[in-house]
Amino acid sequence: MVMSKTIMTTSDDTIAYFGGAHILFKRGLHLPPRNVENHRFLYVESGSGEFIIPDERLHLSDRMLLLLSPGVREIRYDDRRPVSYTYIEFSVTRDLITEPWYHVPESSPHFQTLIGLLRSTLHEDGDGTESVILAAIDLTLRHTVADASTPAIDRRIRKALDYIDRNLNRALKVSELAELAGLSEPQFRRIFRASMSIGPKEYLLQTRMHYARRILESEGLRVSDVAELLQFETVYQFSKQYKKVHGHSPTRRR
Repeated sequence: MVMSKTIMTTSDDTIAYFGGAHILFKRGLHLPPRNVENHRFLYVESGSGEFIIPDERLHLSDRMLLLLSPGVREIRYDDRRPVSYTYIEFSVTRDLITEPWYHVPESSPHFQTLIGLLRSTLHEDGDGTESVILAAIDLTLRHTVADASTPAIDRRIRKALDYIDRNLNRALKVSELAELAGLSEPQFRRIFRASMSIGPKEYLLQTRMHYARRILESEGLRVSDVAELLQFETVYQFSKQYKKVHGHSPTRRR
């Protein structure tokens, strides 16, 4: 795995959005070597293959999120499985990373938020696009800085985080996560907080409400639809939790 030294963006940086798309192929796909002059976010939703640059290869797999540097690159997706991925291409006035790629692990507390930001970029117009990309860059680089100074997340907590990511529509209980991790609930709460600097109950709330905000903004759903999707008994209960995280009711986003 290539680790990257990051160079943080500043208020003087200029972001320019060049394009992006969600790509779906029923069979494998080969993108031949070419020089890409801009940075890219690449999210592989499903599929497997290789990201190839001179002298280095990175295996691609489901739910893999990368920040890619400019340069010559080649991508081969396995022809035995359908391929689904999203990319966002942009330029910035400085190098963001000093290596060819940075892999954002699925266990990152920002992973789902980043996916939502990248998908919402495809629906933004005008200046809003650059603002969304800048937010995604900030979250990505913030995570790389944390990588250098904090210990790896406990594998049992990582398992719970991955489970949360796959079940954002469910009102998960801390006891369920503790059982999944093979820990007592008090042990799980203690180790979770030590790993994430936040308690599991607070993390569940924040993650689900960020998810709710993304689908309200990007899918055109009504507040009542999202409340039902997230398995709240009433719209009032959903709105109360949403306001607790975002500081305003979900109707203000519409």
